[in-house]
Amino acid sequence: MVGAGLAGAGIAHALALRGVPVQVVAEESSAHAGHLAAALTPLLARDDNSRARLVRAGSQRALRRWQGMAAVQRVGTLQLERDSGRQAALAETLEMLALPQQWVRWVEPDEARELAGLPLPRGGLYFADGLLVRPQALIDRLLDHPGISRRTARVERLAPEGQGWSLLGADGHTVARARHVVLANAIGAQSVLRSSELLGPLPQMTNMHGLAGEVCHVPAAAFHGGPRCVIGGEGYLLPALDGLCVAGSTYVPGALTCGISVQGQAVNREKAAGLLGWAPDIPAGGWAGWAGWRAVVAGRLPVAGALPHAPGVWLASGYGSRGLTWSALLGDVIAAQLCGEPLPLETDLLAAIAPR
Repeated sequence: MVGAGLAGAGIAHALALRGVPVQVVAEESSAHAGHLAAALTPLLARDDNSRARLVRAGSQRALRRWQGMAAVQRVGTLQLERDSGRQAALAETLEMLALPQQWVRWVEPDEARELAGLPLPRGGLYFADGLLVRPQALIDRLLDHPGISRRTARVERLAPEGQGWSLLGADGHTVARARHVVLANAIGAQSVLRSSELLGPLPQMTNMHGLAGEVCHVPAAAFHGGPRCVIGGEGYLLPALDGLCVAGSTYVPGALTCGISVQGQAVNREKAAGLLGWAPDIPAGGWAGWAGWRAVVAGRLPVAGALPHAPGVWLASGYGSRGLTWSALLGDVIAAQLCGEPLPLETDLLAAIAPR
């Protein structure tokens, strides 16, 4: 397993649960170090498209797989819309899809305020299974299994060797050997494929790019202690952890660097105020936070599955800002494929996320 983020940890954990030994190879630094909290929120689409169905399957799988883990709390999510036309469209979509009310339902402003524990200007959708997650703590928990070993190294390329593959470092030395290799190292998978001369038949992966973004860590007192549930819409605000609420997030296409910025803090401040209908009482530019890269492909679907032109090489990348959503589900998808089990996903969705 190349990569120890949400993708790699989800697959390694799924394989280990099936009794398959896994070696995880990753660089020492963690992409989620300092990432205080994140949300796993389901999604609705009027046509119930592939992405909405995959998000629904992923959120349900994560809830079942991670139940009881200290890094995960089921707090619920309120999805709000500022525009009255979009509010009406959401309510109409909900009625048309006829999804179970225990999973998602419409709430009026009074109930939204009660659920959030904060004054809110409008109602919206309420997903009871919305999750609040400490990302790095979850990753550490998933990788803490006797069937998983870890090695700190950077993999530059793959080379075929016998019936398997050698994982090579920068100076050409062999980092590891395996019959099956899963590239789950986000945007780094693109570089490994290119160096291994395996990228050519994969135009989708060729066009994958990194999207920078940041969130702010705001003292909960600025939000009257913080919301009881996740509040989402144009941005999001998370319940307090360690006395801080996470507000986000920014998307910066074409960025060359990724970090906390005054501009990003201002954007996140405006998004939080827009959700709540009032501005938090804290000086501008006075927030700490976290910044990271998202690996994104066209269509905003992940890329997961075997490479047909390189038997034994698998991909799990392009999770974008839905790393929590895809982690458990695609872990089980790839583990089931490797173990010859029935697959936990419909054929058309498997085709939609297959490497290409």
